Amino acid sequence: MLFLFTGSVLPDSWLADGLRYLAFGYISIDILLRARAGYLRRRPYWTPDSWRRFLNACSVPVGALVIMVLMITALEWKLPMVGGSGSATRGFWAAGTIVFMVIGVVGLVTAIEWLNQGDPSRQFALPRWLTLGRGNERSGR
Repeated sequence: MLFLFTGSVLPDSWLADGLRYLAFGYISIDILLRARAGYLRRRPYWTPDSWRRFLNACSVPVGALVIMVLMITALEWKLPMVGGSGSATRGFWAAGTIVFMVIGVVGLVTAIEWLNQGDPSRQFALPRWLTLGRGNERSGR
């Protein structure tokens, strides 16, 4: 976090860019190592059905991140649907991008924490909000 702050305070230079990349790399590596550790904890115990349910739960945040990237790309390419600079449409576009980013990031971090916490032999069950009213009879609850 100190590198991110220092990179934002310094004027645009190679040092500021380097510090930002270093911070992003550290955070990314930490998340990947936590995901790998959780995967190795659960691998001997989870069934293929449990892994499918986990990947189904991960599809929501991954989809939100894909939508966010597409929205940012549309903004970068200055597509007409984004709206003009300072317009209400552009404001809604920016707000939507932030909402999708938060859903994606918080969702993936939550999924990684699901892997790392609890009894590894307990099979993964979809959260109630993701089942959309369907019965949770196959999830072991």
